[in-house]
Amino acid sequence: MYLLVEVHELYSFEMLREAVHQIAVHCKKENLNKVLVDLTNMNGDFNILDRYKIGLEIANTWERGVQVAAVAKENQVNFLVENVAVNRGSTLSVFTKIDPALKWLQINQE
Repeated sequence: MYLLVEVHELYSFEMLREAVHQIAVHCKKENLNKVLVDLTNMNGDFNILDRYKIGLEIANTWERGVQVAAVAKENQVNFLVENVAVNRGSTLSVFTKIDPALKWLQINQE
């Protein structure tokens, strides 16, 4: 079992920060350790400082052992969030397609 988070809002730092915290709360409450975050319907783009701060927020908020795959539009991906979070102990990988993300999470789609 895994948590699926779909974002259908215009990007704002506060919205994404709150999503990071809600993911942590839900995973702890439901004892989940795999999360798929689908950002492909999120409009807008976040600047480099926001990307860095979101990476820090992830590293400081998500429990170790929670594996998160984030899927975003190709033009929104630059891996800074992933690098910041992973370098601080989080298990996060960013993808541009759902199928590779599910495979990385070892989730069978049958």
